[in-house]
Amino acid sequence: MKIIKYISLALILFNLPSFGLMAFGDSIGSLLSYGTIFMVFIYYALEKKSEPNWWIIIISILYFVISSLQYYGTLRFFLLEIVKFFVFIIAGYELIKRVSNNELFVFFIIGALSVGIEALFFTSDFGRYAGFYLNANVAGFICIYGYSVTYGLKNNTLKLFGQFVFTLMGLLTFSRTFIVIWLLLNIISLKISIKNIRIFGVGFLIFATLLFIDQVVGLNNPRFEQLKNIVNNENVSSEEISEDSRTETWALFYDQIFESPIIGSGYGTFSGKNDTMGVHNTYLMIIGEAGILPFLLFLIYISYLFFKSYVFFKEAPFLIMQTISLSVFLLANHNFFTFYYMTFASMWIQYQIYKLNNQKDEDKFLEV
Repeated sequence: MKIIKYISLALILFNLPSFGLMAFGDSIGSLLSYGTIFMVFIYYALEKKSEPNWWIIIISILYFVISSLQYYGTLRFFLLEIVKFFVFIIAGYELIKRVSNNELFVFFIIGALSVGIEALFFTSDFGRYAGFYLNANVAGFICIYGYSVTYGLKNNTLKLFGQFVFTLMGLLTFSRTFIVIWLLLNIISLKISIKNIRIFGVGFLIFATLLFIDQVVGLNNPRFEQLKNIVNNENVSSEEISEDSRTETWALFYDQIFESPIIGSGYGTFSGKNDTMGVHNTYLMIIGEAGILPFLLFLIYISYLFFKSYVFFKEAPFLIMQTISLSVFLLANHNFFTFYYMTFASMWIQYQIYKLNNQKDEDKFLEV
């Protein structure tokens, strides 16, 4: 079972279906995509069954059913997307229940290191790197989520190593969202222990490493140049910093949302599946494609994760960090229902909260 478990995790968390599609073509990409669902299903079939994830199931049913009302694309494609996703959230939830924080750390750090491998050996004129994840902003999510996971490690040496790697790899994505969340998480970490201030010192070492990489391979990235200018106290215009802002992209879709707020505009209209630009925001994608009902339920779900992870901050501070990482990155990405590692991340947080709730109830029962 462990072999099936680890193969499934590698396929999901390393984004191998999409990477295979880009690197080796349609045949390999399709094989890995169906292979992911097959491996997760086999694990589910052989493992003991328990309660499914009703939160995600209900949200997904509402999203797909309502968005289908105005879907005019290929029916076969749409049905395959639905079947694969529901197999994943039902079967994959049993897999998630048996994934420890340490195992999660190992898979995320391997995924993050793929960013560094691309930066060193497959340099590009664009100057942003994504490794297995193809998109630098998505790779930034992997790095910041992995960084959050380190606060659940008991080994301090491993924790510090992970924080260094995830920070360096995250900076190589040159994702502004990564940098903002990284700063926020480190401020929160001071509540855990004032000793965590050391990570800001490690930040100088990380920046020096970036300078070295820039000298060796040439990062050729305007955002890195802006960062160097800020450090050197040179002028950087606000227009340069805010260039290609996500808020400008979101604004292009507001009118369309207001035109059909009840049932949305249909599947694919906000997520770029019709060969158009996507909204780059999961929250706007849900209300834009399926209307207000699944949108409100999804907001309640995210709020629940926030509230419960805050309640259990003392027992598991990494949960609030993971929730922040996920929820903020969903503001810059519209692929919650297609990028399985994002759905995986949310369900893992949810199950850890479920376990803590049960432990709390058991403790109360024993006290009585």
